[in-house]
Amino acid sequence: MQFANFEEFWAALGCLYDETLEIKESIEKLRRTGEQDREAIKAQGESIHGLTEASKVLLSAVDKLHAVVDVHERRHDRTEITVEAILEDLRRHREQRPSQ
Repeated sequence: MQFANFEEFWAALGCLYDETLEIKESIEKLRRTGEQDREAIKAQGESIHGLTEASKVLLSAVDKLHAVVDVHERRHDRTEITVEAILEDLRRHREQRPSQ
């Protein structure tokens, strides 16, 4: 590229300098945005970790409650079987049949 005079050269050099400053500003904005994104990702990671821990606690509580329900259901089944056996004995007694 050839310039006709010093003023053209100086104007072109000024444009190049201005564009260089704009590029540097753009790079700096992108750098700040990247830093903000990294901070947001870190905060989300911490939040996800907290949710994971809370989920583990809830799962443990549900497992414990499920075990309690199973125990109560078995107890209910045993009571129901006992009541049915007693009622059957009462029916037989009313009918005067010997119990087996």
